[in-house]
Amino acid sequence: MDIRELTGLSAPLQQTAADMSDPRQHFAWALQFFPSPNPQMGNVPIHPTARPGMSEMLHAFGFRHDPELQTKWLIPGDHPEAGYLNVPKPVDRAEYEEYMAAHADPEADAEKWRDTAEKLLGKLDPKTLTRIRNMTPEERSAAAAVQREQLPAAFDRLAELRKQIDGEQQ
Repeated sequence: MDIRELTGLSAPLQQTAADMSDPRQHFAWALQFFPSPNPQMGNVPIHPTARPGMSEMLHAFGFRHDPELQTKWLIPGDHPEAGYLNVPKPVDRAEYEEYMAAHADPEADAEKWRDTAEKLLGKLDPKTLTRIRNMTPEERSAAAAVQREQLPAAFDRLAELRKQIDGEQQ
């Protein structure tokens, strides 16, 4: 499990990518939130690390997804910078297909994510954002190469910390 999964910042499992023969994925794509009893409060997100286990449990109880009976599909919420707290919207098939057609261009989606990352960095660390914006393409490439080398050690350290946290909670 990498840091994106632990923090809930990775893209959620989509229905189209779910392996329906895998009990841990069979429902995980749908288990992104609990419906709120009060519509004014909004739906309650489910942490991504809980979804596979919940999916497996429902599968063990005999539940199965039947695409012929499906009446709602999920599209992303309005705040992708919020990670798993960005509760998706359940919509009818027509709205889902309209959304998918509008987001079929991966380059446009990548640009949107870059914009979102810049906005987030601008709020968290405006000096770093300014420094990045002032870099030449060569400087950005060199900085990315250095960071790529540092990532495995950082993820290893985070995994160690996660084990410590899990050990303390037991």
